[in-house]
Amino acid sequence: MATAVEEHVDTHGGRPANVPNKGLVLFVVKASPTSAVNSVKLVMLLEELGVPHEVVVLNNPGIEGWFKQINPLGLIPALEDDVRTAAGISTQRVNVFESSSCMTFLADKYDTENVFCGRDLHERTIVGNWMALHTASLGPTAKWWLWFKVKSPNTIGNTLDLLAKAIRDQYDILERRLSEPSQEYVALLDRATIADFVNLPFANAQIASTAGFDFRDWPNLSTWSEKMLARPAVKRAMARVQMFGVEEDQVNGTPSDSH
Repeated sequence: MATAVEEHVDTHGGRPANVPNKGLVLFVVKASPTSAVNSVKLVMLLEELGVPHEVVVLNNPGIEGWFKQINPLGLIPALEDDVRTAAGISTQRVNVFESSSCMTFLADKYDTENVFCGRDLHERTIVGNWMALHTASLGPTAKWWLWFKVKSPNTIGNTLDLLAKAIRDQYDILERRLSEPSQEYVALLDRATIADFVNLPFANAQIASTAGFDFRDWPNLSTWSEKMLARPAVKRAMARVQMFGVEEDQVNGTPSDSH
C-alpha cells in the first residue's frame, strides 16, 4: 500500500512553499467525473508498487503560472522526482508529464523486478507497442469523448458519435488481442503491465454504459476488465482518486490508510 500526503495549492504566481521539492510528487486536480481517468493510471501503479509519494491538488493548473514549468500544457497528471545523474554521485529533479510517460518513468525507476514494464527486450517491446497504441488511440479518443460528453453534451454535429465509434473500434482491437490463445492481459500472457493499467480507466463496463454500449459485446475485454478491477491495488487507487481534494482531513493525512 502506497503512503501519500495531500497538499492543496494554487497555480497563480510563484511556486507555493508547501509544494515539496524533494521525493516523488504527483500533481492532480480535485476529483471530478473527468479528472480521474488519467490520474488513476499512475495511482494504480503507485499502489501496486507501494511507493511513498506526495499528492499536490492543483487549482486551475491550465492557467499561466509555475505549474507550466512542470507541464508546458498545464495538464495533469504530472510528476516531479529525484533521479541520479549518469555518474551516480548526485541527484537532480526531473519533471514528467503526459500519463504514458509518467507510467513508463514510474516503472523504470520503482519496478525493480521489472514486473510491470517487461523483464527483457522482447517483453519490453510488447509492452511498449501496446502503450504506444493506447497513447495514440483509445487514450486521447476516450478522453475527448468523455470531456465533450460531460462538459459540452450539445457539441455541434456528430462529434460525439464519431468519437464513440472510434472507441468501439478500439474495443474491438483489445477484444481480438485478448481472444488470442492464453492471452489474459493486454501486453503479456501471464501478468498485468503498465499497458493494462493505462487501458483500464477507459475500457470498463461503466464507460461503455455511458457511451451507450453493452460491454458484454466484448466478452474477453469484459472478463479482463473485471479481473483488473478486482486487484486490491486497483480498488485502492479507484477509491483514492475519487477523494482527491474532497476531504479536508486528507490534507495532512495518509489517504490510503482509510481504505
